[in-house]
Amino acid sequence: MSEIPRLLDELGRLCESSENKRRLDLWKDGHRNIRGETQWHGVPGADGSAGSPMPVTAECLEKIWQHTLGLRLEKYYTDPDYFLEYYLRIRLAKFKEFPDDTPLTRDIPVSFGVTHEAGILGQKVFLDTGEEPSFAKDAVVDEHTDFTAPVDFGDNRYLSMVIPYYNRVRELAGPEFNVIFPMWFRGPQGVALYIRGFQTLSMDVYLNEKLVHRILRYITDTQKAFEHWRSDFTGEPVTKGDLFNDDIPLMSPETYKQFFLPYEQELCDFYSGIYYWHSCGDVTKHVPEIQNLDDIEILDFGVSMENKGAGIELLKKPYVLELRVFAKPHIQECTEEESKEYVRTILRNCRENGVRSYVIRSSGMSVVLGAEEDLRKLGRWVDLVREVQSEEM
Repeated sequence: MSEIPRLLDELGRLCESSENKRRLDLWKDGHRNIRGETQWHGVPGADGSAGSPMPVTAECLEKIWQHTLGLRLEKYYTDPDYFLEYYLRIRLAKFKEFPDDTPLTRDIPVSFGVTHEAGILGQKVFLDTGEEPSFAKDAVVDEHTDFTAPVDFGDNRYLSMVIPYYNRVRELAGPEFNVIFPMWFRGPQGVALYIRGFQTLSMDVYLNEKLVHRILRYITDTQKAFEHWRSDFTGEPVTKGDLFNDDIPLMSPETYKQFFLPYEQELCDFYSGIYYWHSCGDVTKHVPEIQNLDDIEILDFGVSMENKGAGIELLKKPYVLELRVFAKPHIQECTEEESKEYVRTILRNCRENGVRSYVIRSSGMSVVLGAEEDLRKLGRWVDLVREVQSEEM
């Protein structure tokens, strides 16, 4: 017998719990805080001037759950029944394991990760490898591609897999839960790299600028067309979008400004603002250009940005920051005092530079010490952050 009805019932009951209400009260209303890649990215409901600590959120990679829950990734992305069962198991486990500020909601996002946008544009996608979804490295666009031919979303090989998967999850979840159709969240640069090839596109920047702009124009137009199609398909309005830019550090700030920033600004205008600007890379040198975008609701300073203060000092206007701590060096492979000192430094950087609204977030945790010990340390890290916040207030 399927466990899904029991898990849905438990999630529904915990959504109404006093602990979940405590967590929800820390965040602003009116936003879909569960984003297209399944994780919570919320705007704090208060800022530091109110004398309250900022929220702390804990996250880990899906590999952790392979060891503790028996998750099989080759089924997770290919079998919607299996996906829903284990998505619910993971959500419930996080709520119980981590004493952080991430709330439960009745949102269930369907996501195929980094492959989604490239898949729509014809890149081959691998879902059943026992790892997170990946894509082929061969270029699917070149100088001879007809960039004037629009993508037919109703007759798209990738979406023909996504749509029945999504429909099945909706059927299983029922009307009390909001199943989210996959969102387009990868920025134009990343998508261009994935469909043209990393090395090839990097050379094109110097040798074939016209082709680079033709590819970026094609991606941007397709993204906007997809959003209209998605809105028609789901009945949901187009709202603020995300820009995931893990690959930005591969290019210099000057190249980012010349080639990619104009298309990001065009998307910012299209969405009436960017909700979450994200990069796992160190974008310190790019911060002066990033903040030229008109409207970013949450700006991510990611795991590779070890010195958050260097980026914070470059900010010329207030932002809500998501300050992500890389789990391996700052949670798993260090002492508790070292972990606390790193957080102290981040809080000091914020205070000295007038950053009042932010989230302290762990990120990137995989198995290092053994899954159970890693999860224990992650839960303990939440307590350590709160201890530091109390000391600093």
